[in-house]
Amino acid sequence: MKVEKIDHVAILVKDLEKAGKFFADLLDTEFAGPNEIKELDIRNLMSPEGIELVTPLTPDGPTARTLAQRGEGVTLISLEVPNVVEATGEMKAKGVRQVGGIGTRVALFHPKDLYGVLVELIER
Repeated sequence: MKVEKIDHVAILVKDLEKAGKFFADLLDTEFAGPNEIKELDIRNLMSPEGIELVTPLTPDGPTARTLAQRGEGVTLISLEVPNVVEATGEMKAKGVRQVGGIGTRVALFHPKDLYGVLVELIER
């Protein structure tokens, strides 16, 4: 599978506002947001450098369950690919389960198949 670059890295946090202030100060950056992405069950902040801070949108959804089970920390690596449909086929051919996505431009793959990291493929 051809990967063009790492698009962004997501860090799952309990308190989005507190984490946003901390990382903005630590990394001398500014975060855009917050935004709500209902399809992914998250509220997020995004830095220009590709650091995404995420927190659950709903108290009993998949993001909240992940936070309860695994705690805070790096939760997702997003890889930019030239063609999500083709890359998804390659991932599935290697036994990696798709767990979600948005249309034909974003696909998410199960962390249990990827050494504990949720992998997102994104086509820009």
